[in-house]
Amino acid sequence: MTEKFDLNNWLKTYRDAFAPAQRAQAEGFKALERFVRHQYAVAGDYLEFSLHAAKATLAAQSGEDFTAAQRELGTEFTTKLQKRTEELVTIAKEAQNSLTGVLSDAADTVTTAARKKAA
Repeated sequence: MTEKFDLNNWLKTYRDAFAPAQRAQAEGFKALERFVRHQYAVAGDYLEFSLHAAKATLAAQSGEDFTAAQRELGTEFTTKLQKRTEELVTIAKEAQNSLTGVLSDAADTVTTAARKKAA
């Protein structure tokens, strides 16, 4: 007897086999998008700082005024960069947890399938 080729069954097997890789790729793109948006915000902070520094340079009447303005701008900028650093750490942790979850789900799927075949 000849068995008929079941295309739907073959496609289901294919989808099940590559689902973890597709999910990992989607999670990777989400993490990349968050990272790029974060870097865009950091670049905006640098641009804003440089614009304020240029305005302070032009508006300063004396060296003391200039120094005070630069010190204030530096303090504000340092605070912003510290917050951005904390955000980056959070993004990295969430991306790592997400990828770990995807990989553990994939391992569980493979383990479950292997156990069914062995039984």
